[in-house]
Amino acid sequence: MRNGLYIVDFHTHIVSQADFESYFAEDCQHAFIKQHGPLVERLLHLSDPHFSDFMRHVSFKFRHELARSVYSFCGHLGLVEAIRIFKSHDFNYLLKSMDAQGIDHAIISSLEPLTVTENLISLIADHKDRFSIFASVHRNQEDPAGYFRQLVDTGAVRGLKLHPLVGGYNCGELLDKTRDVLKVASAHNLPVFIHTGHIPTGALTGLNGCNDARAVEPLLAEFPDINFVLAHIGWESWRTMLKLARKYPKVYVETSWQPSSIIRRAVDTLGSHRVIFGSDFPLFKQGLALRQVEQALTPYELAAVASANAARLLNLPAKKLGKDSVNPVLSL
Repeated sequence: MRNGLYIVDFHTHIVSQADFESYFAEDCQHAFIKQHGPLVERLLHLSDPHFSDFMRHVSFKFRHELARSVYSFCGHLGLVEAIRIFKSHDFNYLLKSMDAQGIDHAIISSLEPLTVTENLISLIADHKDRFSIFASVHRNQEDPAGYFRQLVDTGAVRGLKLHPLVGGYNCGELLDKTRDVLKVASAHNLPVFIHTGHIPTGALTGLNGCNDARAVEPLLAEFPDINFVLAHIGWESWRTMLKLARKYPKVYVETSWQPSSIIRRAVDTLGSHRVIFGSDFPLFKQGLALRQVEQALTPYELAAVASANAARLLNLPAKKLGKDSVNPVLSL
């Protein structure tokens, strides 16, 4: 716990180096990575945490079109850094980070085909009290609804993660390709967590799906009964995401990669009951992400954003909150 609150991190990932290198197989053969990747990785490791802190500062401050073009141009450098991070930040590291930051529960989202849901279910088998799994479905999955239903039937899946870019979904087909899977989520009253925000990946071939935050609106319109959570509050598209959330009352926004000023805007726009704390571990540090929400919110608002809202969507048993947690957490 952190200051008496049962903290839930709505946004974490675990990806093995083998999965990463397999998914980005063509990119990993790029001349820059083959010739300079090992040296760059060592330099980045030696400069950590200063380099990581610098990059997160840049992500907070520079999101305009020119900045995104620069990020895109440096895509292979970013891939080396991502591989380095996921190599060193495994499941045990996540547990240590949660203990250090007072985080009690975390959602680990799969990103098929990059990470397989069944592998994550096995990974948390001995830690079910601390983790929930959100399953994902790739665009080319045979019988996607049947595949997702099978995962839900295991009892280990608490939601659906859609990442249009990683999942290979084109913007215009997103609703048609996910409709049957969303029907399963709706039937089981499962929340749906959707990546939103432009990821500058022009230099990479491994990411070729939809990168336009506005493409999610048809899903929100057709399934008004589903609790949708929009990741990153859209990053650079946060104004668009807040406007969408105001239009659809069962839409939440998640705080990762946003500074305290934008988190404050989200709570002022939607109310604290529709904003959810997430870190995007390991790409973003849990401690830094927590500090952003703590700086932005009053104690009562923090209880909703960092605890109550996620606990309600996940339907966490009250006994998991423990006798020392703040009473209003599940009643907000």
